Amino acid sequence: MVFLSMDFTKLQLGSLMTLIFAKADKENVDNIIDTLVPFSEASGLYINRKKSALVDISAQDFQNIQWEGTKIEKGTVFRHLGYPLGINVSNKDKIEWVMRKVQRKVSMWYSSQWPLHARIRIVQAFLQPYVMYYLLLLDWKTSHIRDFECLLKSFLWNKKHSRAMVLSACDYVCQPRINGGL
Repeated sequence: MVFLSMDFTKLQLGSLMTLIFAKADKENVDNIIDTLVPFSEASGLYINRKKSALVDISAQDFQNIQWEGTKIEKGTVFRHLGYPLGINVSNKDKIEWVMRKVQRKVSMWYSSQWPLHARIRIVQAFLQPYVMYYLLLLDWKTSHIRDFECLLKSFLWNKKHSRAMVLSACDYVCQPRINGGL
C-alpha cells in the first residue's frame, strides 16, 4: 500500500492538499494520475507533481514505481501540515526530528548579535510557541523537555556573551537583606 499526498495549485486559491491511499504498484499510481487529469482540467487546478509525495506504507517494490515527486521510504520522518509523520518511526525519532528543526531555527538567529532583551523577546515570541506546539502533538519525556530547556537557555545565555545577568525586580533587590534583598 502507498499513500499519495497530491498538491493541487490554482493561482487565485493557493493550494489544495488531497490524500489518496492505493495498492502499491505502478499501474495503480498511473491510474490515479490518469483519473486526476480530467478533474484537473475541469476544476482549473494544476497537479503539482513535484510538490506531491508518494509514501511507502507496505509496498513490495517501492523503488520500481516511477514518480516525479518526493518518494518517502518506511522509517523516514517527514512533515505533513507541520506534523512529523512516518511509517515504522518511533516517537523518539520524531522528537529528535523536532529538536533538529528547532536547533536550526535557533542557529539562524545568531544569538551573539542580539542584546539580552531582544533574545528574551525572540524566545517568547518565536521559540516557546514553536516548542509548545510540538509538546501538544507528541509524547514527551522529561529528558526531552530538559533538552529543549537547555537549548533555549543556551540561546539566552550565550557562552560568547560573558555577561549573563539575571533579571530581578527592583522591588525585590532593594529590600533589606533579611527579606531576601541585596
